[in-house]
Amino acid sequence: MIIDNHGREINYMRIAVTDKCNLRCFYCMPEEGIKFVKKDELLSYEEMLRVCSILAREGVSKIRITGGEPLLRKGIIDFLSQLSLIEGINKIALTTNNVAWP
Repeated sequence: MIIDNHGREINYMRIAVTDKCNLRCFYCMPEEGIKFVKKDELLSYEEMLRVCSILAREGVSKIRITGGEPLLRKGIIDFLSQLSLIEGINKIALTTNNVAWP
């Protein structure tokens, strides 16, 4: 079990799989732009699955996948499928900007 410094049990985790997005919202994509993380600096899906497996053994049961726009990262569907197989993970959520793709 993971306990924060206020004595609360941590059973929830957010993972940002990318910083890329197809929108230019003023609060996260200012006119002057942002410096994107280099692809080789992002955690691989294998690394994220390993972290999730370890944290599931420590009591994390809910995971939210975020981005930027997580659906822009190649291989996301396979990742979500593998994530769903981790014992102890009972809920997976995905935050998306819900914009229709051409």
